[in-house]
Amino acid sequence: MSGQSANFATMFRVLMQMQFARLRRSWRPYIVVSAVMPAGIVLLLHLTNPRMSPSERLNIVAGAILLAESIATIAMLSQYVAWLKVSRALDHYRVLPVSLEMLVVALTSVYGIFAWPGVLLISLEGVYLDHIPMHFSPLIIVFMLLTGVAMGAVGTIIGLLAPDEGLAGLMGNLVMMAVLFLGMVPVKSLGPWTWALWIFPSTGPLAILKGLMFFGPFNTWSHWLGLILYASIALIVSSYFIKRPT
Repeated sequence: MSGQSANFATMFRVLMQMQFARLRRSWRPYIVVSAVMPAGIVLLLHLTNPRMSPSERLNIVAGAILLAESIATIAMLSQYVAWLKVSRALDHYRVLPVSLEMLVVALTSVYGIFAWPGVLLISLEGVYLDHIPMHFSPLIIVFMLLTGVAMGAVGTIIGLLAPDEGLAGLMGNLVMMAVLFLGMVPVKSLGPWTWALWIFPSTGPLAILKGLMFFGPFNTWSHWLGLILYASIALIVSSYFIKRPT
């Protein structure tokens, strides 16, 4: 059993190193886009509406943090996975002695980490521009990793189902805009039909994020459970599609 665990640990480490090695040459666009765009939205809304209520500012900051995550893990990852499929580069992973499930986890983890500079920048804006008191909990790191996997699995599914990189980018951006909308607009204000919006990976995580960063209610165990189930199901579905021959 320990040998099997070591094999999985080694497999995951090798896959992570492969992804970081590829992104080491082109990391700047990923960080700039996932950081500047959501941070710019926060700054724009701060300048155009300086009289926003504290709750509105909190929604904007939390929604922008999730937007930074979704840009990297949904919009960008979906295009990369589509390129892997169309260029037949995905076949190289199939002949390697690695698990394709581990490949999905490695891809989603790496792209999720690229959102962290944006999360830091948006948090600093919330503190110094909007004067929102924030609290750092070690669970935020766990939350960001888990949310990155959940959103990244969605991006992987989009990339695998899209016929080419262009359409993958289009569909990924549409889903990313849905995450932006649901992150900044209170879901309950949209009507009783909003239960259907839980198909997007931003409703439950928004409640967890507010509880962790803004001294909100910490009794969000149901949202944590929902996020874990969401990430697990998304990983299972993405692993199914990535194993299919193309």
